[in-house]
Amino acid sequence: MGRSNAYRVAVAVGHPTNAPQLTRTAVDLAREQHGEVLVFSVVVTERESPFALFTDEVIIREFGGERREILDRVVETARGTVPVSGQLLVSHDVARALTDAVVEFDCDALVVGWHDRDRPSEFVLGTNVDRLVARAPCDVLVEKIGPADGVDSILVPVAEGPHAELAADVARAIALANGARVRLLRVAADDRDEAERLLAGVVNRVPPARVETDVRTGSVTETVVAEASKHDVTVLGSTRRGVLRRQLVGTVPQTVGRRANTTVIITRREVGIRPRLNRLIREAL
Repeated sequence: MGRSNAYRVAVAVGHPTNAPQLTRTAVDLAREQHGEVLVFSVVVTERESPFALFTDEVIIREFGGERREILDRVVETARGTVPVSGQLLVSHDVARALTDAVVEFDCDALVVGWHDRDRPSEFVLGTNVDRLVARAPCDVLVEKIGPADGVDSILVPVAEGPHAELAADVARAIALANGARVRLLRVAADDRDEAERLLAGVVNRVPPARVETDVRTGSVTETVVAEASKHDVTVLGSTRRGVLRRQLVGTVPQTVGRRANTTVIITRREVGIRPRLNRLIREAL
């Protein structure tokens, strides 16, 4: 695919039920930036198998029918608002394939789905999602899809840092696409002045979407979980960025994502220079 200089959002789709919603989120984000969407689906092969004898083109042609059908369906559904195209990938490693594709196609953001597990695990959001959050050289949105039929209100619990700013930007994009309102919530221990200061630093990112602010006191997790049930979508910035798995997104976003019964999107901002450096190099060639 030739490179345009437009903002590019990648979305990874697999399950046919969740693929349309994940793609809609990607379209909302791209539309506000006058960008484009690239839909990826991975045909998974075993590391040691007869598949090693075939080229990727043969594997896609002979064994990628189901993935191609899902891909074609969501691409066709999303057409009309922003440029949308699809790409099948072949790999024994889903996270590696998506990370490589983000680099190859110079994507600014990646949208992936999250399915909560019934049993405890050493992984925070799942094996592949954890690796993408840790390694993808672009902004990452991890979405757990809830039962909402539409989007009228969006909750953004506000913390400090670049991930919270991305959460506000994502909420604005979704709100503008759906005519929804955004509520910025800060749960403070006791310093309301500090909470108001923090909200003031974020609130200007939301217009022209409708925006309200709210300061509460009490348990951060319990307050956000309770408030999330009153909104169609909750967008939270990651609160951690360490190298350990349990530090990938932070305790509050993880807990809210698992306990809230509505759609939850966890955002992780790419704070490095690699994506923009790649773009500057390509524009100079």
